[in-house]
Amino acid sequence: MSVQDMYGDFRKQFPEVTRAADAKHIKVWDKVDDETAFSWFESLAAALNDQMGDHEQHDDILSIFRYFERKLQSRDDDVRRCIDVSFVETLFWQVKPEPAAKVWAMMPKPMQQLYLSFHGRPPTA
Repeated sequence: MSVQDMYGDFRKQFPEVTRAADAKHIKVWDKVDDETAFSWFESLAAALNDQMGDHEQHDDILSIFRYFERKLQSRDDDVRRCIDVSFVETLFWQVKPEPAAKVWAMMPKPMQQLYLSFHGRPPTA
């Protein structure tokens, strides 16, 4: 699976959060297209950051985390780098500690390790 494949697959599986990510992406890139797929996952993380305080969204966030946990097993280095750099590193940006703690606890360990490798501490510290 390539980043482009993952981008298309994610959009099909998670249409609601995709719309929210598209809105964020358009503010930065003026449009949504396949050429900015790698960066689009940053917009997805930003959309999830907005939803972290809403407990009703936690099941959706957990499903998304599980999706990426499976994709991290890919042999494609670009897919793994995209998840790490574009998605995981951007998660929890400007999220208050209490909602961050609840979502952090749901995050799969491999994704937590990526986050800690970049940020050096959990988002709740």
